[in-house]
Amino acid sequence: MPISAKQLNLCDISSDFDKFFHQDQNNLLSLLNQHIDITPFIPFSFYQKYYSSLGTNRDYSL
Repeated sequence: MPISAKQLNLCDISSDFDKFFHQDQNNLLSLLNQHIDITPFIPFSFYQKYYSSLGTNRDYSL
């Protein structure tokens, strides 16, 4: 029985992502926000500086 699975490559993923990005950017950003958590990549010292009492008021939270 032949295998019908298609192998993914980076070029296909990149072109599909590019098409999706240009078609509906708002939907892409909401999907990324739902499924990717970037908080482990932000150092605690950055949080301290961002929310320090001597800093400016922030319109957007981290």
